[in-house]
Amino acid sequence: MRQVNSVFIKTIKELYRNKTTVFWTVVWPVIFLFLGIFLFYRADPLSGTPSFRAGITISMVVFSLMLSGFSTMPGIIATDRSNGLFLKLRSMPIKQWRDLLGRIFGLLFYVLVSAVLICAIGIVLGARFNLGPGNISVSLGFLVLATLAASGAGIIIGTFVKNINGAVITGVGIAVVSMSLAGVTFPYAFLPGALQAFSRFYPFSSSNAIISFMLSTEAFVGYNPINALQISFTIASSILLFVLSIILYTRFCWKAD
Repeated sequence: MRQVNSVFIKTIKELYRNKTTVFWTVVWPVIFLFLGIFLFYRADPLSGTPSFRAGITISMVVFSLMLSGFSTMPGIIATDRSNGLFLKLRSMPIKQWRDLLGRIFGLLFYVLVSAVLICAIGIVLGARFNLGPGNISVSLGFLVLATLAASGAGIIIGTFVKNINGAVITGVGIAVVSMSLAGVTFPYAFLPGALQAFSRFYPFSSSNAIISFMLSTEAFVGYNPINALQISFTIASSILLFVLSIILYTRFCWKAD
């Protein structure tokens, strides 16, 4: 546990020390939150309702966690590789999975703090959430699940893209394009039919829809995501992506200095 704790603390310090990271994963989603409430969704007759604003806030939380996992995780891994950290760790009695676990816990802590901050700002702007005990527990579960999947995607990118800037840019590009195609950053109803199907089964947009449905309103989500097929696929695909990242990291990352 000492190794996990030390990597956990190191990861948190690196995340908060990097002002660029904080801007793109916290400040930028907050800017989009303001734009979403007062500009992008303004034409919708329900845009001024508290529950609708809660949905916009949740989308920005998912926006933040995707950027955090897809871009900051590979950036940290690539930086450690370039500094020769993995080469040093290989000569020490350190388990790779413990190193990875510390990184994931660090990212999870960062995402949860960011989520609380974004939700607090959303409440100030008029958002009101459906905070029943069942709603909160299910939503937290899918938030953690989405964070693990995002960290998994970032770990895979960081494992194979060795250049620091290349790893970060690759992660940002994949995150921004995929969340746009899946309707994380704008209404599901705006998507064409093929992309609506993609949105239902892309783990991040699906988790976003489930959380929004539980904590805000179906009017914002655009459909009812609470069905056995979508929930099962979201859980399975998120876990699969996370497990795959662990396997690839432990087999290839420390060999790639």
